[in-house]
Amino acid sequence: MKNAPIFILGSHKSGTSLLRSLLDDHPELCVIPFETHFMASLGRWIKYSYRKQSPTVKAEYTQSLLRTLENYSKSSDRQADVVLSDIMDIDKAKDFLNQSEDINTPEQALSLFNELLPKIIPAMGDPKGKRMVEKSVEHAEMAMELYRYFPGAQFIHIVKNPYSNFVALRKFKSKNQGYPLINKVFGSLETGYFFLDKNEKSIPKYKVLRYEDLARDPSSVLKSVADFLNIKFDKKMLQPTLLGSPWSGNSSYGEFAGISAKFLDNWKDEIHPFEANLVTQNLSHVLEKYGYEKLKMVKGSLMPAKGESLKRYLYNRIYRYYLS
Repeated sequence: MKNAPIFILGSHKSGTSLLRSLLDDHPELCVIPFETHFMASLGRWIKYSYRKQSPTVKAEYTQSLLRTLENYSKSSDRQADVVLSDIMDIDKAKDFLNQSEDINTPEQALSLFNELLPKIIPAMGDPKGKRMVEKSVEHAEMAMELYRYFPGAQFIHIVKNPYSNFVALRKFKSKNQGYPLINKVFGSLETGYFFLDKNEKSIPKYKVLRYEDLARDPSSVLKSVADFLNIKFDKKMLQPTLLGSPWSGNSSYGEFAGISAKFLDNWKDEIHPFEANLVTQNLSHVLEKYGYEKLKMVKGSLMPAKGESLKRYLYNRIYRYYLS
């Protein structure tokens, strides 16, 4: 691609959607307002707990992408990636994708969006000549392959305090099912940190930033992001938007205006001793590397968590021994 893409990476509920929204209205960028999962649609092997799939020899890319778009067109969950039910023209998406030729490579897959997006989301305008910005949480696993296909690409990986990220993801997954299986929550975070470590050592244009720094000092952090991307810093970057309109976020703490540090420490009152000890015991290297305080082991791990069924309680407490 003539204009090398920008990939936003990070774990579920770590601030990736916020970062994407802060780049949304920049005149030099074409920010895709949803997770495309285009590598998954190409049949790649994914280990990420909440999007796990085996590799597919011959993937049906356009049909897989269409299913993804149909899910977005029906979504009304504010805490999900994004709500596009009133924005996306799914009928035009069907017409376009049903007539498209087979897509086999990441270059073809990402280039397809240059044609598709203006047809199904007119508010995006013409993306030609702009750098495309894409974020899908599982793409941390494929960053090295993406770098091989897009040697000029730049990657921004946002990291959140593992204790806080654990609580945020657990709350998100608890909405409809009660307290979740903890192996999927922990596994998704661990996978993200594992590939972050590998990618940061192997990919030259790979920037890591902390969510807490972004929330507390957005101006300085976003100026450093602009410098990294070699784009002009624009004050519009300080206001989260979706297709140029104010975006109220997907936080479990409710809607907000602008960037807020108000809830940064709420996890301290919401984390269960079992969760805190799991992070302390198994992710201490992540805490140390990114400058987060390591908590002492606390009592209370055997107490059931709110909404935790007996079956899940037994599974979750046994799981910690699996990690030992």
